[in-house]
Amino acid sequence: MAIGTRGGIQKALLDTHAGNMNDLVDTIVTQGTDNDNASPISASGGQHLSGQLSSNYMNFVSGYLGDLASEVSKSITDAVADTGGAAGGTSVVGIGAATLSGSTINDLLFTGDAAGRVFLPTATVDTHLAVQITGDMDAANALTFQTSMSSAVGQDTNDAVFAKQVIGPELGDCDGTAQTVVTAGLPSTPVSKRLIYTPAAASTNFLSVGSIIHFYCPVDNQWLVKVRNVKEGAGSTGTFTVGA
Repeated sequence: MAIGTRGGIQKALLDTHAGNMNDLVDTIVTQGTDNDNASPISASGGQHLSGQLSSNYMNFVSGYLGDLASEVSKSITDAVADTGGAAGGTSVVGIGAATLSGSTINDLLFTGDAAGRVFLPTATVDTHLAVQITGDMDAANALTFQTSMSSAVGQDTNDAVFAKQVIGPELGDCDGTAQTVVTAGLPSTPVSKRLIYTPAAASTNFLSVGSIIHFYCPVDNQWLVKVRNVKEGAGSTGTFTVGA
């Protein structure tokens, strides 16, 4: 029996598996920035892809900030972070001012002179944001990153948690203990809603000015975290903990 020409075999395979090829392309191609379907990838003949793969997840993994820098950044002052800490979920104005913006770089000028808190926005799949530490945290008051409570200012965060993961300095720029923490719960049912950084009253903390913390949602209502830290001095102090 004749097998047929190369072109004929290709056509037969494409006719039979066109749906599978479409699913494959949909899976591996991120449709532009902010899901606007302006994809830099082009597909032809159901077989070949050309262009450059780009995704918020790859930016998160690599630490790339260029796409976030194209959006207007948000600056959270020390006073705003302190008010967020004091609010404890009761001050709508305080929560709103201390809520991070998605798809951009958030400058955080927290110094640790009082307990501080910032709130993550709606945890929608493929959301990426970064927090750039611009304040010198050299007092022993905690900074909390909270996945919930910003629902008070219109964000949909009541069910948001940190995904099951290990969080800590990823570049080895540290020299201490308790600088890495495992979030609570099971991979299928994570429960941590607070990531808490507590500096020491010293110039040796591992999370110092210039550090960048990336947040990314692999699925709705779950955040992954990557800490690209710059230490001060020996980097031997400062701790991460989690809470419900």
